Order: sequence, then structure tokens, then C-alpha cells
Amino acid sequence: MPKSTGIISKLDYIASLGVAAIWLSPIYKSPMADFGYDISDFRDIDPLFGTLDDFKLLVAEAKSRNLGIIMDMVPNHSSDEHEWFVKSEQKIEPYTDYYFWQPAKGFDPNGAPIPPNNWLSVFGGSAWAWSELRQEFYLHQFHAKQPDFNYRNPAIVQELKDILTFWYDLGVYGFRWDAVTHMFEDPALPDEPVSGNPVDPNDYNYLKHIYTQNLPETPYTLSLYKAHTDEYSLNAGDGLHRVMMLEVWNPIEEVMQYYRNVSDFPFNFRFLTTMGAYSNGRDAENAIRGWVDNIPDNGWPNWVLGNHDISRVGSRLQLTDGAILTTLLLPGTSINYYGEELGMVDTYIPPEEVVDPAGYRDPPRTPMQWDDSQFAGFTTGPKPWLRVNDNYLTVNVAAEEAADESVLKIFRKLVALRKEPAIQFGTLHTTVVSYELVLAYAREAVNATDRSYMVVLNWSHDQTHVVNLSPGAFGAFPFEITNPTVEIRTIGSDIP
Repeated sequence: MPKSTGIISKLDYIASLGVAAIWLSPIYKSPMADFGYDISDFRDIDPLFGTLDDFKLLVAEAKSRNLGIIMDMVPNHSSDEHEWFVKSEQKIEPYTDYYFWQPAKGFDPNGAPIPPNNWLSVFGGSAWAWSELRQEFYLHQFHAKQPDFNYRNPAIVQELKDILTFWYDLGVYGFRWDAVTHMFEDPALPDEPVSGNPVDPNDYNYLKHIYTQNLPETPYTLSLYKAHTDEYSLNAGDGLHRVMMLEVWNPIEEVMQYYRNVSDFPFNFRFLTTMGAYSNGRDAENAIRGWVDNIPDNGWPNWVLGNHDISRVGSRLQLTDGAILTTLLLPGTSINYYGEELGMVDTYIPPEEVVDPAGYRDPPRTPMQWDDSQFAGFTTGPKPWLRVNDNYLTVNVAAEEAADESVLKIFRKLVALRKEPAIQFGTLHTTVVSYELVLAYAREAVNATDRSYMVVLNWSHDQTHVVNLSPGAFGAFPFEITNPTVEIRTIGSDIP
């Protein structure tokens, strides 16, 4: 792959945003039954994206721009086309018990094997698939082509350590770990109880997943990988802290157990799960305080506005620049989905064009909008894998670079402000005023010689509010910002 193609050709743009690293969805070799989350070789790149040499070049080119590459780790399963599964199905050692195999519970009157229990797949239907070759069921908590690993086998634990080392040796800065709460299951195979949700019995939400999610063994096993990663960083002697970020969608009290020695941080999805189109300032404050007030001592905060599994922030909250303004100046790491810096929104995908095996995740996954040329400048091929949003003629990088004001320009200014001492180290104060419609928070500088910052955001969308945050006023901060000036305003704001 020439240096001028693919992600490499866009590194200058990415670096211009001021971000520190790029997190890539799976690019490993895969049959693509689930967009690369079905991995057939954890040590190679799928030809769809290039070669291993191309990847090495990407790492080098990114490093030259002070950018790190973070990869996806998919620890729960592999593809059924992975060499390990092929040999496990044939009971070839040492792979026999690499996956979660179980005998049939019995056979129905027609001689068809009966699954071991009632466990369901995230994608719907039974989580068990029958192997005619092995004459046993294997567990797949996701797609049937994604058999679950057996983490009670120490050999699998070691295999993933070796995979981490392989990529760290190539210069990877760390990993985002996918769907980690599914890594262990109750070996006694009890049926899971009915949830009470009024859904189809084949729907994943029909059951309470108390035997297949968030088992106590999961944080412990992840802590082994965290220790392995930290040891690698220490021995490398390059001063680089290799990051371990976890995808955990569980209730907050369960999420917090994945801090400390388990990871650098579990993703904070509160802006995705607790807020919607009609959320107000109080909801935004609750999303913030719900995380910072529960985080363990010395835990590092993080803020996620969007990702590949949920509606885009511009469609979900209808306040793109305001939502970005809310999160980018909070303490900790900000994780931003591609296109959020432009205000990209969901794209309607006709039923006949749906490619997502889960059936609902295509709208936020449409191509990045670079300019107003065909397919928004994403490809020169006959067509992209999903249609481009019709708004690409105005919502694109080139147009927003040229505009007097744009979401892109606000994003860049906010990222630049993150270098300020008050944003990096300052105390966080939050308040809500104007009938709980306006969120205000401040980052109070530790040193009196440094500037403090205040964020005031109207979440009522279509109403104007006048707020008084001076000392003594209702909802005022416990300190005064003297001689305040406006650094950044949302698009269309009439604030001078």
C-alpha cells in the first residue's frame, strides 16, 4: 500500500485535531461475519485493509506525528475459521479445550440434539451451535461464527498474553478490549432466569444474564493482562505507558470493579445510556457526577459520547457542539468517534442495504465525510460498504475547514484548551440553574497564577436563559473568576 493511501493519507488531518492516539476497530484477518470481530488470525491484517507491512508503516508514520495506534482486542471469541477452532473441533491437542464445548442435554424425538440450557446469543436465538464433526455443542454468545473461548484453560490465557506481546513489539500503544464481561460462564450450566421484559423469547433481553456476564473470574483474568502490559512497558524502557481500556456496559457499581489493577479505565458510557434527545442540564450533571463521585481513589476518568454500536451524538442528543463542549473540558480522557468532530449524524439505511448481523448498528457506521465529491471523498471505488449521508455536501471536513464557524473548529479549540493546567489538573465544580435546564461547571486552577475555566451550556435547545453565576447567586461556584472572557461559543450563539 503506497504511503498516500488509507489511514496513512489522513494522518495529517488527525494530528491537526490535537488528539493523542487513534483507536482502530478490528483489522485482523477475518471472514467478516461480524465486521472483523470474528478473527481468524490474531497476528495478521485482513487483506481488505492491507498487509502487516502496511500496518508497520502506519505505526511509524503515526509515531512521526506524535500519534499512537490503539487496536481492538476481542478476548471473548475467535472466528470458527481460526486454526484453533478447526483443530479444537477435531479434538487435536492442545486445542481440544480452547473453546467452551458441552455435550447435548439429550435428543428430541426426531433425533436432533438438545442444547445444554436456555442461554441466548446477543444476536438472538440460542447461544449454542451443534458441531456434527465433534458431536458436541459450542457456546457462541454472539454470532454462530464466533465460538467462545474457554478461559478456564490456562493455555488460552497465555495465548492472549503472547498476542499482546506480538503487537506491542510492533509499536502498538495499547488496546481497547471488547465485550469483556462475556469472558466467563458458570460451568454448572444453570438456566438463566426470565427478565420480565416483554420481548420475544429468542431476544437476548428475554433473560437475566447472571450466569454468562460479569462473573468474578473476569476482573481477575483481566488483571493478569494488565500486569502483563505494565511489565512490558516497564521492561521496554521507552517511557511509554501502554493503555488498557475496557468495554463494560453494566450498571455503574459493577463497572467500577474494572478499575484499579484490572485496567487503566473501563469506558464511561453514561452520556450514551442516561441521556437522550430530551435530556436537560440536570441529566447532564447527573451523567458527570455519577461517574466522578463513584470512581475509586486515583481512578482515571473518561468520557465517551459515541461509538460504533449506538446512534451518533448528533442524532441522539441533537446538540453536537454542546455535547462536545460539555465533555472535552472535563477531567480525564475523552474518547471521540470519527465524524463527531464534524457533527455527522445517523444515516437511514433501507432494509435491503442492511449489512449489520445485529440489524441495527449500520446508521452510525457510514463513511467518513471528507469533502463534497462522490461518496464524500471516502473512496474512488464503485461504492462504499454503506451509503453516505445525504448531508455530506455541507457536513464534511473541507467545508468545515473553510467555514467561519463549524463543529470542527470548535472541536480543535477545545482540544487545544485541554493543555491548560486548569483543565488537566484543576478541581471540578458543577451546578445546574434555570429550572434545571442549564448546566454549568468550572475547572478551578490549582495555582492562583493559572487561569480557571467555566462551561455554561443551555440544554433546553430552543429557549433563551439568562444566568447569574457570580458569588452569592443561587448555584454559584465556591470561587470567583475575575475578568472573564469568552473563549469558545457554540454555533449560532449570540454570546459576544
